[in-house]
Amino acid sequence: MSCNLASELNTAFWNLFSDDYTRNCLAWKHEAQPILPPSGEGWQKTWTANPDLLEFDGRLLLFYRGNGLAAGRETEHDRIGVSEVLKIGPGVLELNPLGNGQFVVDVGPEGAFDGQDVLDPATVVFNDQVLLYYSAIGEGPDSVGLAVSQDGITFEKFGQVLIGRAPDLVELNGSLYMVYQKEDENKNYRLYLATSQDGYVWTEVRPDPIFVRGEGSWDSLSVATVRLSKDGEWIYALYGGSSYLADEPEYFGLARTKNLIDWEFHPGNPIFGCGAKGAPDGGAMWFPALAETPNAFVMLFEGSRGKYGWDLSSAICSASMNAEKNESG
Repeated sequence: MSCNLASELNTAFWNLFSDDYTRNCLAWKHEAQPILPPSGEGWQKTWTANPDLLEFDGRLLLFYRGNGLAAGRETEHDRIGVSEVLKIGPGVLELNPLGNGQFVVDVGPEGAFDGQDVLDPATVVFNDQVLLYYSAIGEGPDSVGLAVSQDGITFEKFGQVLIGRAPDLVELNGSLYMVYQKEDENKNYRLYLATSQDGYVWTEVRPDPIFVRGEGSWDSLSVATVRLSKDGEWIYALYGGSSYLADEPEYFGLARTKNLIDWEFHPGNPIFGCGAKGAPDGGAMWFPALAETPNAFVMLFEGSRGKYGWDLSSAICSASMNAEKNESG
């Protein structure tokens, strides 16, 4: 089944939703099982998570995190792998694993800024290269690292570029802009903005978050794991939010902007919610990655049955909705 990633977040997607969040959330069909579950005895045995879709060199690539064991380390770590998407649709995801089915970005040596985990891949094609930014966990504060590839499969690490985590990117007027998250004084996540001329040297645009939601809103406590896309004059964002849990979103919201500072939030937010209790995505979810097929929008995302404290069970899940405006409940 063909798909169109260039406009996965666009005006048509925005206009699909009513101003009633319950109707919007119920319009999606959640798959009963993960679409890409953990597997094998190696690097993705324990978790699969953090999907990121990229069109490059005539192929659709899926970057994602696996957690498990690999040669050289006795303990489990997060690493990043990539597969070519052969088919995607409602309940369908056919993949061709690349890099011999192994991870393509590994953790750094012990004591490095990314010596514990590399996760949350965010890719962009810039200056004829694939730039892969990732959350780096290791020595020092959580940060954003960069790995660079000419073919989308073989990566060479550049190093640390920012303090923060969970990046995503968009190109605007020849420059790259990164939206990423940092903790506030209460350990809740907020989104910040940085810019770069070359993809390597980054400057924070301003010290304040790009948006903070008010008390009483569904995303008032924590805003996290954003995915961006540009369509015409608009830049669209899907993001996770919570009113009572930090870094455990129960909903995804939709917003758009023309300058990455002044945001318009969809009046029907949140437009997507967790699955049923006990389902693979019934506890929390992160990193919405959207694909547009001829008749439907398909969302890949990291889901968990439970919460961090008792049943974190990350796997890449899937949901879909008809590509026609949702007019009825």
